Amino acid sequence: MNKRILVERQLRALAGRKRLEIISYLKKNKSSSSANIAKRIGLSRQATSQHLSILASANIVTFKKRGLFVTYRLFVPQSSIVRKVLQEL
Repeated sequence: MNKRILVERQLRALAGRKRLEIISYLKKNKSSSSANIAKRIGLSRQATSQHLSILASANIVTFKKRGLFVTYRLFVPQSSIVRKVLQEL
């Protein structure tokens, strides 16, 4: 993927208030399931999964599947602009 397109996608992903809450939560907790994230930020599991999908497609979060269980982690993007935004949260 073109670096410019990726940075644009990352900045769009950061534009959502709930996605910023998810990022802050993962920053503090290192990793978590979507159910735990949903409970913590007060969203439905479905809405949380959609936000996590957007963050994953922007390479801001990464996930690991173990059977039916999925764990999400914060991934530090290569873009210095996005990295700076994440540091400020």
